Amino acid sequence: MKRARKYAKRKKDTQISDSMMRAAYIFGGGLVVAVLGLVAFSVATGKGESKSVQAAGGMDYAVSRLELWEGEEIPPADTFLYDNTRSLVIGARYLVVPEVKTGDQDVAIVMQLEDGTTRTENAVLAVRQRVLHYELGSDTTAQELLGRGFEEAEVSKPLKEFSEIGSYPLTVTNNGREKDFTVVVQDTVAPVMTFRSDLLFYTHQKLTVMDFVQSCDDQSAVEYHFAGEPDTMTEGIHEVTLVVTDAAGNSATAEVQYKVEGDGEPPVFDGIEEMHTIAGIPVSYLRGVTATDGSDGAVEVTASEPEGFSYRKAGTYVITYTAEDMAGNAAEATAKLVVLPAITDIEKLTSDDVFRIGDKIIEGIKQNTNVKDQKVYARAIYNYVQEHMFYSDNKDILDWQHAAVIAIYNGYGDCRNYYAFARLLLTCGGFENMTVEKEKTADWQNNHYWNLVKINGAWYHFDTTPRFDVSDFFMWTDAQMDNYSARNDNCFNRDKSLYPPTPN
Repeated sequence: MKRARKYAKRKKDTQISDSMMRAAYIFGGGLVVAVLGLVAFSVATGKGESKSVQAAGGMDYAVSRLELWEGEEIPPADTFLYDNTRSLVIGARYLVVPEVKTGDQDVAIVMQLEDGTTRTENAVLAVRQRVLHYELGSDTTAQELLGRGFEEAEVSKPLKEFSEIGSYPLTVTNNGREKDFTVVVQDTVAPVMTFRSDLLFYTHQKLTVMDFVQSCDDQSAVEYHFAGEPDTMTEGIHEVTLVVTDAAGNSATAEVQYKVEGDGEPPVFDGIEEMHTIAGIPVSYLRGVTATDGSDGAVEVTASEPEGFSYRKAGTYVITYTAEDMAGNAAEATAKLVVLPAITDIEKLTSDDVFRIGDKIIEGIKQNTNVKDQKVYARAIYNYVQEHMFYSDNKDILDWQHAAVIAIYNGYGDCRNYYAFARLLLTCGGFENMTVEKEKTADWQNNHYWNLVKINGAWYHFDTTPRFDVSDFFMWTDAQMDNYSARNDNCFNRDKSLYPPTPN
């Protein structure tokens, strides 16, 4: 009886509502449109899906698709209901309880409506594997990939910290429960190349892809190649296809035009001259030697020795220099190398000859030293001098360059030879340095020489001459030198006004 009254009242209300709607249609059609728009805007959504509630009699009460993660419990059937239809449903159940398995499965939602009728709607329950696919370098968060219900979830590592393609474990904590996921870091975006603006090359020039490419934007390492070799045999406008492929296998191609103009002029050498050394002492052939091309500017120079050459054997040899420009135009020149038979010929060495000897030693030091670290580099030079000679009185009166050569040739010498050897290597190594000479306070005292060297912008004492009690005077300060000198007959006494101060 109560239900009949309730139904009659609803019918009467409906009739009144219909009359009002007709009036609204007659006097204000625009108002009706606005009301209907407001209704559409308020439709509930389910797990990322937007679906409109239809007019009475044909409305959908439940979403057509619901997603959950593998390992989560099958949700109650009323989870499928829209928020704005939930109040119209007294109860909801599955026609057949779905299985707990990954993938999509069809389900039927049976609803007992408020008016006493029964309604069944079909939907899809999607159980997703615990795998998140993350695009390398993107701003996507794990919470966004997890979807609805995981907005406040905590993860063991933010996705943006994954920097390499691959699969990685990820722990997700949501509502106090931990779940293990796998993050698949992928790169599905092809590289984007930009090209140099002035693609002008020369006839017969050997080209690489990097002669064309200015930059390449991609999240992983890339490799380049030509689809076909570029033509530089003839002048004019040409076109080549460039292909770039990233570590994930994404490729991009581009057709690039370039211009070829002739350049038949080889580079020109400068600084090539006759060289001298003492038998047993190798030299660097490239000191002061340059090659310049009219189109390319400075180009690399290489030097080669003749077949059967030995720097240990006296004689006159021919050293061959070569240089090649970007167009493949090669230049060649030669110079004599005179290997003198004995150290007694030392005065025949020029200053450039001596520095070539120093350059050769520095080349070897650089191969095993971090030259960007000035302290490490200077230490390597210091150690080299001490390891390649021992102390012995040597009263030669030649200039410092020849004193250095004697130290190299003999493998021994006094403080002047130590100082000269160090000065040669410091100079060839690019260090600013200067000579320090002891100021004797008594006639019976010996002369002494050592070096000051600038390392990382500051001056330090650099005395390679060993002593009985101390063998290492590397990067000593004024205070250290003065303290030692005061205890050892003023051995480091000097006119401090002549030299820059060291750090305290």
